[in-house]
Amino acid sequence: MPRRNGSQVIIDALIDAGVDTVFGYPGGQIMPFFDVLMDAPLDHVLPRHEQMAVHAADAYARSSGRLGVCVTTSGPGATNMATGISTAQMDSAPVLCLSGQVPADFLGSDAFQEADIFAMVSAMTKQAFQARDVEELPEMIAEAIYVATSGRPGPVLIDLCRNAQIDETDKPTPTITSLPGYTPVPTLDPAKLAEAHSLLASAKRPVCIIGGGCRDPEAAKIFRKWCELTELPVANTLQGTGAPDLGYPGRLGMAGVHGLWRTNEAICKCDLLIACGMRMDDRVTGKVDRFAPDAKVVHIDIDSAELGKIVRPWVSVHADLQHAMEAWCELLAEEPVEPFTAWRAECMAVRTGLALPPADRDDVVQPQRILDDVFEMIGTSHIVTTDVGQNQMWTCQRVVVDSPRKFLSSGGAGTMGYGFPAAIGAALANPGQKALAVVGDGGFQMAAMELVTVARLGLPVKVLVLDNHFLGMVRQWQELFFNHRYSGTVMADNPDFAALARVFGVEAFTLSDPKDIRATLGAWWSSDAPALCHCLCTPEENVFPMVSPGVGIDQMMEEAP
Repeated sequence: MPRRNGSQVIIDALIDAGVDTVFGYPGGQIMPFFDVLMDAPLDHVLPRHEQMAVHAADAYARSSGRLGVCVTTSGPGATNMATGISTAQMDSAPVLCLSGQVPADFLGSDAFQEADIFAMVSAMTKQAFQARDVEELPEMIAEAIYVATSGRPGPVLIDLCRNAQIDETDKPTPTITSLPGYTPVPTLDPAKLAEAHSLLASAKRPVCIIGGGCRDPEAAKIFRKWCELTELPVANTLQGTGAPDLGYPGRLGMAGVHGLWRTNEAICKCDLLIACGMRMDDRVTGKVDRFAPDAKVVHIDIDSAELGKIVRPWVSVHADLQHAMEAWCELLAEEPVEPFTAWRAECMAVRTGLALPPADRDDVVQPQRILDDVFEMIGTSHIVTTDVGQNQMWTCQRVVVDSPRKFLSSGGAGTMGYGFPAAIGAALANPGQKALAVVGDGGFQMAAMELVTVARLGLPVKVLVLDNHFLGMVRQWQELFFNHRYSGTVMADNPDFAALARVFGVEAFTLSDPKDIRATLGAWWSSDAPALCHCLCTPEENVFPMVSPGVGIDQMMEEAP
């Protein structure tokens, strides 16, 4: 093997892994890597903040199934990645994070821009490494890529001491297909699946709920086949948006704290709940003892740590979701179950709870009406990303996409600032496809500097800013549970976001009159250039339905008391 420096070892491994894009921000201790990167056949995207680099790499991975890669320098560059790493970990995104570090001889000396990022993120990565010597780097990078992309995916960090980037080695990079003590894809237990099938055969009111484990297209394909064979009503978590087939007549919609009325009611009335590739997150379950209270629970998940963590299942199926669904479809072919079409129709007949509130005046723009018009206009084939808060919940209550890879949102971490850089990463992963970023005025101002990135790259990213001059979701809770005491949530001094976008070279529109909604949205969406629409919305609109804290998901509010 010819001698290569550590930076070249990493780049060669990335190329071999099919990586074509790296999101990165340079600095002193990562400069050797960036010097080699300049001549590599990889596209380098320079964001304006390291956190946004991780979010973009995360969305690149979620929307494509390929490894996302981000690179920063040491100290503040590395610590700025931490929020993005946590976001990727909570939502199982395969991201490789590379951070520069001071030379190994200086570790622990409080050298300039030294921070122990390895210790900081060890608890929120799938695995973390620190490369102190170039000789350990070939095996380390191979293991990092394997761990990030196999089994339940997740972020992996390699902290690169400067000397490990510069020094040379003749060691080859190994091909890793297994690791001691690590079983990325568990072996399906046929007896467990047979037990689950027996429960389905005897059920009268079964409901399925699908989560982010269905993000892979092959998993989604076999899951849709399973739905056709069982004819169950199917709910989804936020991360499971897009998994059920668009034409499936039992597609209930999102469950949980801001789920649809019909979805939550079906879950609470069911006698069998089949939970597929989901974490039983508290935003889905509400008060746990009121979640599917009369149901036996079948839980299928690739990660054994999720089985029984929140809701105790009657049957635990520890398996890759695709493998479990394939085997279950074979069982259904041999032992069909009676179709549940009548029960499914009963569930679907319940109202959604999404009736638009009346407008007090005819000159106000309601965010729900804007989103209804946007989704009617753009159809189901485009990528949709959201930020976090009211904009996120209004969107996931309404959005319809034809693939689970086309809806991207920060679920477990609830990270403000995610939506806009996520649209950038998704647009780069899917050349020529428009990406819609639905953001609030608060979250967008955490990422607005990336307007220069979409302008520079000419990406077809469409930013919809729902500006209500509040941190809307926090304000809603303050209204409902803190006696209208709006502490720290008023954003009366927001800038003119359309003018700001134009400063960065992005086409922009302002929407303040409901009579202009369709015309303005049509002009904003029509081109393939980046564009922003600044929507001046009613300031105190709330997201309903809503489940109050500490109660079951069957106790939904549809208006403020």
